[in-house]
Amino acid sequence: MDDVRKGIGSRGCRGARRQSRDPCGYRGGFREAAQLIDWARVDFATLDLHLPYGLGLELGRRVRERYPRLRIAILSDHRRRSLLTSLTSEELPFWSYILKSSIDGRMHLSELLRKASRGAYIDPRIDVAGGPTEEAVNALSEQQRKILGLVARGLSNSAIAKQLCLSEKSVEYNLTQTYVALNPTGVNSANPRVSAAVLYLRRYAPDTHV
Repeated sequence: MDDVRKGIGSRGCRGARRQSRDPCGYRGGFREAAQLIDWARVDFATLDLHLPYGLGLELGRRVRERYPRLRIAILSDHRRRSLLTSLTSEELPFWSYILKSSIDGRMHLSELLRKASRGAYIDPRIDVAGGPTEEAVNALSEQQRKILGLVARGLSNSAIAKQLCLSEKSVEYNLTQTYVALNPTGVNSANPRVSAAVLYLRRYAPDTHV
C-alpha cells in the first residue's frame, strides 16, 4: 500500500457500486496524483501516508485547498497522532487516519473506508504504543520493507533483484542493513534471514503461525 489508492467520485467515474458513488482507482506518486487526477470529480480519497516523492497528508491538504468538501483517509504504518495536529479544527472533520495493522482483510478495510467516507475516523489504536517488533519493522526504509516482504515469501536474492529491478549486490546490502536494524529484537541468530522474515510476518501477518 505504498501508492495513491482510491478516489471515490460521485460524478461520472466508472465502476459504480453503491448509491451515487463510483470508485475510481489510481496508482502513482505524489506529483502524478496532484496533476493527473480530476479532483473535481472526487468526493473521497484514500491515500498512503508515504507516497513516492511526498506525503499523502501534504497531497490531501493541497487538494483540499481547492476542493474543501473532499474527505481524505490516510493509511499509515505509523502511530503518529502528531501528524494530525497540523490540521485546523475546521479541517479535522474531513480527515481520517487508519493504521494498516488494524486492517483485518478486504471486508474490514471496506468497512473502515465507509466510515471514513461519511465522517472523520481516527483509528483507536493510534495512541497505543507499538511493540518492539512493530516499531523495529516500521523503522526500516520502504525499500528494505519491500525486500524483506519478498524474503518472507520465500524468494531468493536473485529473484528479488529481478522483481524490483535491482542488482543482487543492492539486495544483499539492504538485507545486511535490515539485519543490523532488527538486531535489538533478536535477529542476531544463526540464521538472520529467517529471523528477519519471522519478524516481518509477525508485523504484517500476525495470524501466521511462525
